[in-house]
Amino acid sequence: MLKLISINPSNYKKLGEVPVTRTKEIKDKVTKAHKAKEGWKNLGVAKRIELLQEIFAEFKKNKERFAMQEAQEMGMPIGEALLDFDATLDYANWYFENAEKYLAPETTFENTSEIHRVHYEPLGVAAVIVPWNFPFANFVWAALQNLICGNAVVFKHSEEVPLCTQLIEKIMLGGRLPEGVFSVGYGAGDVGRQLVNQDINLIAFTGSTKVGRQLYQLAGKKFIKAVMELGGSAPGIIFADADLELATQSVCLYRLLNQGQCCDGLKRLIVHDSVLEEIIEKLSIIFRNKKVGDATDKSTDTGPLVAKRQLELLVSQVEDAKTKGVKIVTGGKSLEKKLGGVYYQPTIITNVKKDMRIWKEEVFGPVLPIVSFKSDEEAVQLANETAYGLGSYVYTNDRRRADKIAKSLQTGMVGINGTNYIMPFNPFGGYKASGFGREHGKYGFQELTQIKIIAKNK
Repeated sequence: MLKLISINPSNYKKLGEVPVTRTKEIKDKVTKAHKAKEGWKNLGVAKRIELLQEIFAEFKKNKERFAMQEAQEMGMPIGEALLDFDATLDYANWYFENAEKYLAPETTFENTSEIHRVHYEPLGVAAVIVPWNFPFANFVWAALQNLICGNAVVFKHSEEVPLCTQLIEKIMLGGRLPEGVFSVGYGAGDVGRQLVNQDINLIAFTGSTKVGRQLYQLAGKKFIKAVMELGGSAPGIIFADADLELATQSVCLYRLLNQGQCCDGLKRLIVHDSVLEEIIEKLSIIFRNKKVGDATDKSTDTGPLVAKRQLELLVSQVEDAKTKGVKIVTGGKSLEKKLGGVYYQPTIITNVKKDMRIWKEEVFGPVLPIVSFKSDEEAVQLANETAYGLGSYVYTNDRRRADKIAKSLQTGMVGINGTNYIMPFNPFGGYKASGFGREHGKYGFQELTQIKIIAKNK
């Protein structure tokens, strides 16, 4: 029997193993989901929420256990993992508190003789596939709104976090959900392909643009809906009139969170040339002082990357830049041999050119390339010079400029002066190769439903 081996990236020690789900098992899970979908739909929103709230009370009881599992299995520093768990529960609670309002029938027209209402109905069976970087949050973001909407979910998490997935499955199936409403498949991309090739009604995918394109093509052939949250290379723009202290702290947060392994993390910094040297100096001090170490150590600021393959990719991206003449301000080296795990130094790079991989590709690691600009137009051009369009960050004390720049950026989300746009009531999603469809808020609920108009006489 094939098994997924869970490895601790902090020290390369084996944590455990989980059997890979076989093709027949995937088919059985989808069959059971179809049998369950009508009953799940007919329970209604309020009853579905009641059952799911009971389950999430159990998740809350397992906070420390789950955060430690995340730290051990994918390398998120334990302090970040605990905070992320709380933030993720906030999302779940917002969904629970607002779903009935946003899924209720909506009157579009009414007079003395007739009434027209929009109804939001479940799509059916959703294949939900998510990556490893935020094990609990990715599950909640992708699966919970589906379940609340009335879709049955067959869920596949990344092969990098099978033990986190086991814990999710145990808690979910320990509740009072009807059989088949939620099930889990374990494995790598081949298991995901088996799942999406079954008789499903929706693909909800979070992951790379490369895989997203393949799944979108499959959804087109199947003529089913697809919601895709894909890669990102978010620009940050610092103008000369910005609060430089605030900007520096914000840039560090959005670049180094979870070792830089965030889809909408700030991945390219664009700084007005009049404040360039000051910003580089401020950032360098913070980057150099970050403590790199075991993710379970509460004093660790930057843990390991998720896996050796991720480290090898990051090293190759930086080495490409080195051969093309960049300046390494700080960092720039693997710490694998020194620390015995999947570690990389927090790194700042200048003299960046457009043909370098660290500028063109999504960089999943604690590496920040910096370029300068002279005019607002140049800043926008540099920011939009990417295939991606997920998030972006603007720093200026000129409100008119901030609004103008925000409207010019080809991204689905813009944060101004450090304001966090990632909130449960806001739509999350991007332009261009960063995907389509939106998660969260009323937009996320409606994205996962079939919209039906019923017009009738009174």
